[in-house]
Amino acid sequence: MARGLTDVLSVLFGRRGNLSGQSSLAQEHCLVCDASLVESTLYQETRVCPECRFHYSIAARERIQLLADPKTFKEKLRTISSIDPLAFTGKVTYRSHIYNTQRNTGLTEAAVVGQCKIEGISTVVVALDFSFLGGSVGLVVGEKVALACELASKKRVPLIAIVTSGGARLQEGALSLMQMAKTATAVNALHRKGLPYIAVFANPTTGQSYASFANMADVLLAEPGALIGFAPLRILQEMADQPLPVDSHTAESHLKHGMLDAVVDREELRGTLASLMRRLVPAKTRVRLLRPRGREQKPKGTITAWEAVQRSRHPERPTARDYISRVFSGFVEIHGDRLTADDTNIVCGVGDLYGASVMIIAQQRTPRPAGEPQGPYIGPDGFRKAQRAMNMAVKFGIPLVTLIDSAGPAQTLEAEEGGLGHAIATTMATMANLPVPTVAVILSEGGRESGLALSIADRILMLEGAIYAPVSPEAAASVLYRDDTRAAEAAEALRLTAMDGLEMKIIDTVVPEPEGGAHTDPEASAYTLERALVRAVARVQGVTVGRLLNRRHKRFRNKGEYTTYYQRFLTREIETLECYEVGVENGKKAEKAPKAETKLIMFPGVSDDTEDDEPVSPEDESTPQDTTP
Repeated sequence: MARGLTDVLSVLFGRRGNLSGQSSLAQEHCLVCDASLVESTLYQETRVCPECRFHYSIAARERIQLLADPKTFKEKLRTISSIDPLAFTGKVTYRSHIYNTQRNTGLTEAAVVGQCKIEGISTVVVALDFSFLGGSVGLVVGEKVALACELASKKRVPLIAIVTSGGARLQEGALSLMQMAKTATAVNALHRKGLPYIAVFANPTTGQSYASFANMADVLLAEPGALIGFAPLRILQEMADQPLPVDSHTAESHLKHGMLDAVVDREELRGTLASLMRRLVPAKTRVRLLRPRGREQKPKGTITAWEAVQRSRHPERPTARDYISRVFSGFVEIHGDRLTADDTNIVCGVGDLYGASVMIIAQQRTPRPAGEPQGPYIGPDGFRKAQRAMNMAVKFGIPLVTLIDSAGPAQTLEAEEGGLGHAIATTMATMANLPVPTVAVILSEGGRESGLALSIADRILMLEGAIYAPVSPEAAASVLYRDDTRAAEAAEALRLTAMDGLEMKIIDTVVPEPEGGAHTDPEASAYTLERALVRAVARVQGVTVGRLLNRRHKRFRNKGEYTTYYQRFLTREIETLECYEVGVENGKKAEKAPKAETKLIMFPGVSDDTEDDEPVSPEDESTPQDTTP
């Protein structure tokens, strides 16, 4: 069926009738795949093609109708209408333009604000409508967005923004441009309240909205195929020397480049929003965990260093996603560093641990055949993505759990030019200073700086078959012995097992595995880890922020101090090398020389009797005495 350009644009961006009834322009066939839409219930209810899943544009109130529980939406600020602040003149006056658009769309302005429930969760919704002057941001739109933020703050409920917009409202001049600043400050005030803010980008989302309040949300979602970006596609094409890629400036392109958390089908949007809000609303994030009854499980025996290496690399060993699916219910993943890319080796999201919301950052291992380099190798975008999740945990005041399983950071020129060193340093600094409880779990391989960056936590757990080392045994053997075949010997020398880490006070708890390794019974391994995690989170969850930070500072400030472990080690070395002199005189064994008096000098400012919860004061710091004869 032939259609004119005007009809096509009306379907894509124009006003539509109620979803439950007939549309203003009867659409019998899909514009993309030519599938019949006449008898499609999905199309009638959601305006989505059942064959190619093309999402047709719908009005703001219709979008809210799809999301809100029946009869719960109450519109606010409906009577606010635009004026003509500049007395703008043209072929048609601005007042006449506004009046005609109001009559054609049934809206007073391009923004609809109201309060509703989504799967029983109270929320404030602001939806922009492209059919009203292209969804451009004028004084009224900016004011409605700001008032929606203030209403959400007052009611202590989440805010959801559904955006379909263009650029500035030219008839209002620089006053239109100032609405970007107004909405940005309003969103900042909402963030300070610790309330969730979720934005949904529909087709199209460009201009002032995209570059202000829309992109300031905690979580960014988009509909499939939506046109998204600051500049209109026409401008980009004019500035380009060659045709743009087919998928450029789309939701899928934004997701690939780390600027979106998810692309969500319109049919699934309601459930996704509800899942996020359930885990981020204050009532859910304030839940306190109680320690499980019964004694904490401990390993029944010990395993050798090389056996631990083999277990950690077993191709069927459970990965971070395996544990996430078994330990954390209702996990909702977020994507991207909001800058350049989405590192798939880092998995971030929010989930439930025994009914309490926790933020999860996990290193996802991709099993490789024996003999191939073991991954993953984390790039700078992965570390920045982890920092995003850390900052979200701080905003909502929820514990952070990190799952560590990485062979190290990516050592490529691309990673170096992308700021790898800075990303690692700032990740460590951010995690060390988080004012929320943190628990790290070494699942398989805590490799090098990527393992360390996510393990600066209040409690560190380590699975029995995991390893924690600055370098792989093969690399250590190559450097130390110039012989790769001595990897097993190097593993023993590195002291990389969980029991070694416990003895050196690098970790706090060894989590036992089923006999033979976690891969023999992933369900049992996940259950044991879950109980250990609950114990660890409960142990630090009730500690005040000041004390939490003081403990964490001392914990890592004192790493490498002369603890009881090191004292025993050094005493043994001294007794062997200096205190006993065994010689042979006249073919007879000489008597032992008297044991020399040995004094172990501690590091400055570090002592065994320092209180756990108090930092070392400058007055208590001492300097080593001069022992020169």
